[in-house]
Parts: sequence; structure tokens; C-alpha cells
Amino acid sequence: MNATSSTPRWLTAVAALSLCGSAMAADLVTNGGFESGSLTGWSGSVLSNPYSGVVCLGAGTAVEGACEAFLGTNGNADSLTQVLSTVSGQRYAISFLLQGDASVPSDFSVSFGGQTLYSTTGLTSTAPQVLSFVAAATGTTTMLNFSFRNDPGYFLLDAVSVTAVPEPASLPLMLLGLGSFAAWRRRRAQPEVA
Repeated sequence: MNATSSTPRWLTAVAALSLCGSAMAADLVTNGGFESGSLTGWSGSVLSNPYSGVVCLGAGTAVEGACEAFLGTNGNADSLTQVLSTVSGQRYAISFLLQGDASVPSDFSVSFGGQTLYSTTGLTSTAPQVLSFVAAATGTTTMLNFSFRNDPGYFLLDAVSVTAVPEPASLPLMLLGLGSFAAWRRRRAQPEVA
């Protein structure tokens, strides 16, 4: 420790590491950007539907990477699901990109552990929408379920993500990490006084 420092370096290092750990929550969804070029990791009735799949038109054509799922139907509603490993009572951030084609009739909904997060009939907007929600898991596994019907056209789905929301109890430790890191950076920027 030098003469100008009042925070032990080990405390600064621990705080910075805890900050990094809380800020980088792991995505629970497998193949949420459909970059495998298929529906690998997903299940549901959509897998036997010839009107749905994955299209990869190249980098810059999809929101995330080069691929996205297209979801169409013929006469029946379909589902695209994934069972996620969760912690009961933990809150999760669920987000995805949805784009409709203004086809009528059409409907689309998403649920997390049986909780309906979003439901629409006749999605008239053709602009991509990023939809985000927060919901609590009710068990050690939670189903993420997209249900849809669009006989005359397709929905585009991309960038599906589910991440744990940091608990309020970890907020003080995260703030300590930020403060310690800022103090350390400020001290390093100042010239040493002899």
C-alpha cells in the first residue's frame, strides 16, 4: 500500500470481482439467437411444422448474428418451448425480438412458468419490437413458451434471452465494487508525491 491509498488492494480486488460477477448474469436460453441454423435446443409442436424454421441470410440481416426463426402455421396454433434451469423465487429478465407481417388472422403469446407475459391478436406492426419482462420462477425448472398462429404469413423471432435479475441484497456489494474501482482508478491517475 502506498502513502496515498486508504483502501487495501485486496478489498478493491474483491469488490471489483463481485461487481463483474453480478453484472455478467448467464443467459439460460440455449440457441436463443438461432445461430445454429436450426431450432436446436427448442421443443414444441413447431418442430413438426413445415411452415416454421430458421433462416440465415448473413450478418447484418438479423438482430443477433446472422439467423432468426420464422414462425408460420397452417390451421392450428403451434408452440416453441424451452425448459430452463431456474431457482425458485428468483426473478428473471426475459427478452426477445418479435416482428410481425400484419397478416390477419394472427396471434402470438409468451409465457414463463405458466405466467402470461405478452399476448396479442392481429399484430399489425411490421417493425421489429424488442419486448422485455421480469418474472419470478416458481420452481427449479421453468418453461419458456411461445404460442403462435399466423396462417397467412410469418412471425420473426430472435435474440431470446433469460437472465437472473441481481437480488437487492447484492446491490450494496455491487455499489461497493463500483466505488472502490472508481477510487482506485482516480488514485492511479494522480501522480505520486514524494
